[in-house]
Amino acid sequence: MSETCVQLVDGATRIYGIIGDPIAQAKSPTVFNEKFRDMGKNAAMVPLHAKPASFDGCVRGLKSLANFDGLLITLPFKTSIVPHIDNILPAAKRIGAINAVRRESDGTWSGDMFDGKGFVAGLRVSGLDPRGRSIMLIGAGGAGSAIADALAEAGASTIAIFDCGAGKAKGLAARIVKSHAGCCAVVRPPTIEAMDVLINATPVGMAPGDGLPADFGPFNDKLFVADIVPRSDATPLIALARSSGCRTMEGKAMVTGQVDAILRFFGLV
Repeated sequence: MSETCVQLVDGATRIYGIIGDPIAQAKSPTVFNEKFRDMGKNAAMVPLHAKPASFDGCVRGLKSLANFDGLLITLPFKTSIVPHIDNILPAAKRIGAINAVRRESDGTWSGDMFDGKGFVAGLRVSGLDPRGRSIMLIGAGGAGSAIADALAEAGASTIAIFDCGAGKAKGLAARIVKSHAGCCAVVRPPTIEAMDVLINATPVGMAPGDGLPADFGPFNDKLFVADIVPRSDATPLIALARSSGCRTMEGKAMVTGQVDAILRFFGLV
């Protein structure tokens, strides 16, 4: 009979959380709690479901807990968390969004953004190097901004950006051009024509009844398709891509790609 190692929580356990709306789909508690156990750390990560109207109060309450050491932030709060943070690190400041915060020894809170680094790491593990690629990015929110920044840093030649909020897409394209002179960033309707990679960086696909983030037409099997939505089954976009013979990357790969960097940020490695 095999034995299961159960991670126990006691009065000395240091608490970390991941906050979002919804939160049931989040993979981070499983991934990080396994890491805590393997490292022998008396720590636990718990999912925290906050509605937008109560988000600010929730964050203030969490920051007031003496045994609460860090927080991951997922959709839709990666920009909403910014006013709550005392020290915004360079990547997060450049992107305008945060997905991890930590308590410092003096009681202040620092925040950084790891989505982009994790996404690019996931791409490489999945067999795709973004250098020289033409990429269609759907979504210019916190995650989309981080992904665009990291793709440009990794040498992507063109990033075409679409967002339902045209101003957000234009602002992101302008920031990418300013920060990464070697990358052409443009605002464009969602299309896969002449694109090597298609990325969904929106929440579309998270809810059971969701369809595709846009109407793309038929997929060429040379297209690489990535979706940041972390579902246990395939999102509609990933399912379509697989049925078309495309290589794909699911949302968990982005989480896995940034785990070690976040553990270092938390001071646990």
